[in-house]
Amino acid sequence: MEVLLIQGARRRRAQQQQQQLPQHQQGPQRQRRRQERIFRTRTALHGLREHDIIQRYRLNWQAIQQLLRNIEPQLAPSLLTPRTIPTETKLLAVLHMLASGSFQTTGALVAGISQPSFSAFLPKVLDAIIGLTPCFPNTQQKQQERKQGFYLINGFPHVLGAIDCTHVRLVPPAATEHLYRNRKHTHSINVQAIVDYQYRGKVSWECT
Repeated sequence: MEVLLIQGARRRRAQQQQQQLPQHQQGPQRQRRRQERIFRTRTALHGLREHDIIQRYRLNWQAIQQLLRNIEPQLAPSLLTPRTIPTETKLLAVLHMLASGSFQTTGALVAGISQPSFSAFLPKVLDAIIGLTPCFPNTQQKQQERKQGFYLINGFPHVLGAIDCTHVRLVPPAATEHLYRNRKHTHSINVQAIVDYQYRGKVSWECT
């Protein structure tokens, strides 16, 4: 025990003496390696063909621009800096993830941002999109207006809305993979959409 204490004291003393020496006499020191930050090119719609936009985001250019205008007030940054992520980039990253069923890492890579940044704004973008969901017409005036709109389109009376369902493919969570397996032996969620005569809709889904 005494030998160990002495050896420890000697090492500590040697370290103190080394620290007291001038910088040029201290001998080689380990230098911290500074990792250079890599700035990726962020996603934008400019330069993409309409076919490529639909394939990547499941929406056309006009629909994305309308969605962007609707959520911009909720997501616009209060302070603009060179590192500020534009609202358009945030929206495109989230739309790509939803359209492809990929993970945050893939969506962030496509958008040209980091995964932690993507994770930070993802809930805000989703909440902004969900907030646009219209409510079912719950007054006599609103119901009559919808009925009149459908009647003027095809002459069919007393219609409040049109309903349909579709399967949206996705990558399932490992723990609950069986909940998303469909009859075609792929993974998806069964999405139900209800729209009025102006295609304003409400969407819901269940695991299938």
